[in-house]
Amino acid sequence: MRALVCLVWLALTVVSGQGGVVERRVPPEGGVLRLPGITVTVPPQALNLAVRFRLERLNSVPKSPPQDGVFFIQQTLDRQVLGIYRISSSATNFLRPIEIEVKVNPPYKPGSPSVVSAVYIWDGDSYVSSQVPASSETFTQSRLQLGLGAGAGGYPAGLVVVVLRASEASLKATCTEHKGRWTGSSCEKR
Repeated sequence: MRALVCLVWLALTVVSGQGGVVERRVPPEGGVLRLPGITVTVPPQALNLAVRFRLERLNSVPKSPPQDGVFFIQQTLDRQVLGIYRISSSATNFLRPIEIEVKVNPPYKPGSPSVVSAVYIWDGDSYVSSQVPASSETFTQSRLQLGLGAGAGGYPAGLVVVVLRASEASLKATCTEHKGRWTGSSCEKR
């Protein structure tokens, strides 16, 4: 019975767009797609006509992109996966950049343990990674295009966004275990 209640709740959440998937047609006047942890804003005049968009929260990094393409923070045992999202669209290019904002850190408190947050964006071809300081609660990236082959749900274009965080002490230890040199923000091969 409990499993049935969970399945019904999950189905209602997905259908209502409050949980793991939001799908809507965005007009030339613009619009916003939002899930907990991520907001995608399509500004006015970014589109010539209405375009369907899909934003979904994933449970794991999909087989495509390959997980081994992720920066070494993925290898740290006590890393936190804050969110894995896929943005899909029937449009590949935009007249004005769309904005993707993800939550990366809790409110900053001086003296709290040093953490390294990283945002990885896969466009169907390669990863782009950005490190975010512990003092920033959000990370925003503007995009004029989505990658072909990165979409899902019947959409040809998309992006996969992965947000990870780990303590600097753990990253330094993992770097040393892999015979690297910790620079304070990344691990360099010796």
